[in-house]
Amino acid sequence: MNYPTHPFIHYLQQLHLLVTDKVGSVSLLDARLHEDMFPLHQQISTAISFSLRGCCALAGREVVSFNTAEVSLKGLLREIDLTLDYLASFTDTDFAGCEMREIAFEAGFARRSLTGSDFFSLYAFPNFLFHFSMAYAILRERGQSVSKGDFDGFHQYPAGFSFEAIVDCTS
Repeated sequence: MNYPTHPFIHYLQQLHLLVTDKVGSVSLLDARLHEDMFPLHQQISTAISFSLRGCCALAGREVVSFNTAEVSLKGLLREIDLTLDYLASFTDTDFAGCEMREIAFEAGFARRSLTGSDFFSLYAFPNFLFHFSMAYAILRERGQSVSKGDFDGFHQYPAGFSFEAIVDCTS
């Protein structure tokens, strides 16, 4: 298994940039895609939580949390920063043998168990990306100018670019 902190750190840095550059106002923090879904601030905190739940379980550590009851841009940025610092403290030795270690966890109201490799690739990282994606979707739905590059940190498109202009379903 590759160093499991690496993808979490990369996408947490992207999440930090989204919160810093795209959230814009505190009023967006309570925005939701649907009334029965988490609001933006909770989607972000839950994504952060999955990075910690995943890496701590794989390293055999108690799961830590840097979440506070404060719902604010400053609080979310602090939570991301503390999580990034904590994840950076892990070493290769922390994850020695984690691929085959059995990891028990709760998924909603279900108790599950997977090998470390499956836990990371089938549960922890996909759930992190799900909540990150929901945060991204809320920002898009609320009219914020976010791109695929804001999500992954790799893609770049010129200002005003639209896939609509290049997609022709009739040919």
